[in-house]
Amino acid sequence: WQNDAVFGPQYDPSEIAPLLGLGVQDLLEGAIPQTVSTGNPFCIVALRPEALTRLAIPQAPACAWLAAHKTRWFYCLAPEEAAASTAGTPIWRSRMQFYAGEDPATGSAAGCAISWLVRHGWAPSGQEVVLHQGIEIQRPSRIVTRAVSSGEGVSSITVAGSTIPVARGTIRRPF
Repeated sequence: WQNDAVFGPQYDPSEIAPLLGLGVQDLLEGAIPQTVSTGNPFCIVALRPEALTRLAIPQAPACAWLAAHKTRWFYCLAPEEAAASTAGTPIWRSRMQFYAGEDPATGSAAGCAISWLVRHGWAPSGQEVVLHQGIEIQRPSRIVTRAVSSGEGVSSITVAGSTIPVARGTIRRPF
């Protein structure tokens, strides 16, 4: 479970697109970028599927903009080409690039993303939505999300899923 979503400002797509290394035409039509937080603020940006594969965020200008807007990172997503699985579950692809690389699975951002999708009518309230992340870096993850619309807010946010482990360790006390 994550905290209820807090919706921050919405942004002009023409302001956001260059910060992602993209053009305005690469953003999903009708989807307005917005900061959303369930504990960590992410700017949720919906892209066309082909644009998501080309995403290469220029970090210096993006980080400056994010800091000025009190937002941690951009979380970009796009509807899968095959919009639903055989079970009828909506599927979106997602990416979260940051200073030194790309995250294969970002649970905190996934809660913000499902909240944004539900609030703006891109996903049904209370229905499971799958996010595929890490595809481009060969570390695929499957994040299963759900959120419930409650008036102007979004609550009952759940995030679960799987990824490919790349390391395991144990911390031992020296005494």
